[in-house]
Amino acid sequence: MYVSPPTVEPYGYGLFSVAQFPVETDRHWRCGVEWEPYACDPARTIADDCHLPPVEKVLDDGVPLVSASAFTVYGSYLCRTVGRTEQQILDRVRQAVRLGEQRAVEHAFWTGELGNTPRLADPGAVILNPGGVIPADAGDALSPVAGLAALESYLRESYGGTGVIHAPAGAVPVLAQAQQFCGTCTAPLRTWLGTPVAAGGGYVVNTGPDGNPAPAGTAWLYGTGPVAIRRGEVFINPDSIGQALNRTTNEVAILAEREYVVGFDCLLAAVLISINC
Repeated sequence: MYVSPPTVEPYGYGLFSVAQFPVETDRHWRCGVEWEPYACDPARTIADDCHLPPVEKVLDDGVPLVSASAFTVYGSYLCRTVGRTEQQILDRVRQAVRLGEQRAVEHAFWTGELGNTPRLADPGAVILNPGGVIPADAGDALSPVAGLAALESYLRESYGGTGVIHAPAGAVPVLAQAQQFCGTCTAPLRTWLGTPVAAGGGYVVNTGPDGNPAPAGTAWLYGTGPVAIRRGEVFINPDSIGQALNRTTNEVAILAEREYVVGFDCLLAAVLISINC
């Protein structure tokens, strides 16, 4: 007997659990966005005015600017119409986007393989060790605790707000075994300093800033500023089964599409950790 499948919900604890989703009324965001971050400029200190000669205050010249470009996630349907209603076809292609979009967005965001910017695996990422910054081609994998400590330290030292840590899903059990998450299992995961952690299914690519896969038994963790995701409504292309139907082959070819722009505030750091138990 042909029956309905189990109810499926998108997985939790991924990129969508840590991101902000601004709503834009101007459709031009689909061409990419840019903004002026607030938390990237440091506040400075100066001695009291009793010192002579007086000390000059240092002024930061200009305003920083970050940008993010657009890409599209889509689900598809290519099959015969026999035994299927129009509603069943449309529901199926929409579900392909709903259940697959987070993983697809995470993969694009990590790799930048669509030409989208910014990306996590970027040659410009600052690579860390417990003592600070090291050259991009130097250093061995750190322990999970040491690697996370280096990343947390860098985020606090370099940014005025709460950043985000991005980890392949396979690294999370190792970090959990080391008791690096606080609280109960509610999304998002958070470290003991309250930093949200995105455990991405699309992060399984696990490449470093140089684009090469992490060595066996290791994982790259990335730290960024807050992540903002702008996305459109799911739209069907073509917008009717009549237009999607090839009457010669009796096939329906139809897409469900959604536009995305993913960006983050002003800093990007990476650390390689061991995930061998």
